[in-house]
Amino acid sequence: MANTFFGLTIGSSGLFASNAAINTTAHNISNINTKGYTKQVSNQQAAESIRVYQSYGTVGTGTAVVSIDQLRSSYYDTKYRQANTNCSQYGSLQNYTTLVEDYLDEFNLNGFTKEYQNLFSAINDLQRDPTSAVGRNQFLNYAQSICDYFNTLSTNFSIVQRQANDEVKTTVNSINTISEQIVSLNKQINVIEINGGHANDLRDQRALLVDELSGYINTTVSEKEIGNGATEFKVYVNGQELVDMYNCNKLLLETRETGNRRNASDLDGLYDITWNNGLGFNMYSSSLTGSLKAAIDVRDGCNEAYEVLGMADKDGNYLKDANGKIINVQDITEAEYNGYVAAGYSKKMVTVGETRFNSSYKGIPYYQEEINKFIQKISDVFNETISGGNKRVTDKPVEDLFVSRYGDSYITAGNVAINQEILNDVSKLPYSYDSTKGSANVDMVEELLAIKNKIVINNGNFESFLNSIVSVCSIDAGRVKTFQATYSNIKETIDNQRMSVSGVDEDEEGIDLVKFKKAYNLSSKVISVMQEIYDKLIEQTGV
Repeated sequence: MANTFFGLTIGSSGLFASNAAINTTAHNISNINTKGYTKQVSNQQAAESIRVYQSYGTVGTGTAVVSIDQLRSSYYDTKYRQANTNCSQYGSLQNYTTLVEDYLDEFNLNGFTKEYQNLFSAINDLQRDPTSAVGRNQFLNYAQSICDYFNTLSTNFSIVQRQANDEVKTTVNSINTISEQIVSLNKQINVIEINGGHANDLRDQRALLVDELSGYINTTVSEKEIGNGATEFKVYVNGQELVDMYNCNKLLLETRETGNRRNASDLDGLYDITWNNGLGFNMYSSSLTGSLKAAIDVRDGCNEAYEVLGMADKDGNYLKDANGKIINVQDITEAEYNGYVAAGYSKKMVTVGETRFNSSYKGIPYYQEEINKFIQKISDVFNETISGGNKRVTDKPVEDLFVSRYGDSYITAGNVAINQEILNDVSKLPYSYDSTKGSANVDMVEELLAIKNKIVINNGNFESFLNSIVSVCSIDAGRVKTFQATYSNIKETIDNQRMSVSGVDEDEEGIDLVKFKKAYNLSSKVISVMQEIYDKLIEQTGV
């Protein structure tokens, strides 16, 4: 026979269940503005029925709260993180392309174009009076301005490369910090859930960290039950294991040695990335995405090859060390260098390794190389024209106009300068070719003036070459902006879909609050009715 006061138990179970639902709703409402919070629901089911007289399961025993669950969708989580990775990558690229575009826009504004026009205007003036010291100084000043312009441009590109390298460092450190936090949460969650609890809020914190991680690098997760309420939660970045339940595999930064530059223009102190377990981390993987990918693309030029400044003989044979590695000029002493020069070797650039472009985006090394190519060509053309080549028949040496500021014969945009000997004595700047030994007199100034429209590089003149660099940058910038906008819209759409499932809606919670309050009141009414019945039975029957 059922307990006389069994009805009170049924009523109280309804009170407890309604109270749990009200508390859960209140928790949702209080966290409506909490970032990463997932809506929770109180799940209840009918309690197990009991035996009455000779029959089993014929009388209900009320209700029971079996769990407090999150309304989280793993599908939308995965889609969101994929979109977030791409959105972060192109957002970061957009910041860098904007910087590069701003620097290169100077070609078309008051930067190079103006200086270039002024230079040839000065040459034109010099043609009218080649012996004029004023005209020569004006020409030299404008030539120096071009040097200063490219010095500054090269420096600015180097600053961008340094910024990208710093972002690589910051991103790696952030990835490691997040991995440690996830490991800590894994431990806390399992402690609670092994004891039968529900660590919903801690799970929200963990999911939010994974969302953040996906902005840095492409991220996937896996979770499986391992018994006694515990779960094994793993995190993978770019297909490699970052978190294995209670352990994290950290990324390490290794400073490149000077002799291991990927590009001749690279700064010292750039970072490579490895795993602390000794496994390699492929920074140039075609599958890598996220802001880390963007920083590496900008810094390294998106290829697996690198350039070195070597020493080669007239047949193109490069000097190599005992291991067969091409010797980098930047890694040898001045005495060694002079010895190689005396032996007939000269500086030449060479690409080492297999070139494998993983992105159509052009990084800083590309732009450095292009402006280096430009300044080297214009230096060669001007210096050859001034020296006269085979037209000059005098034995009198002629100083080069464009030289390296640091005395290095290898001219770059970063070190190009006007020969100090000429600046100190403008008379050393010739204006015609010497005809004393039988050669026809040729006006050097006229040939200098003809350089402006001369086909000299990539089947065009100097201005068309620079415009092509600007065009490449504009194409990159436009592509990046388009992708960023596209992925930003995709991310927003998926986030809205995810929030429609797991987000807290104030109107919905208000309705639930009223509903659960009514249920609570009804359960209270049941207890009141049962109390009246039991009072009557006790008074009249003594049961």
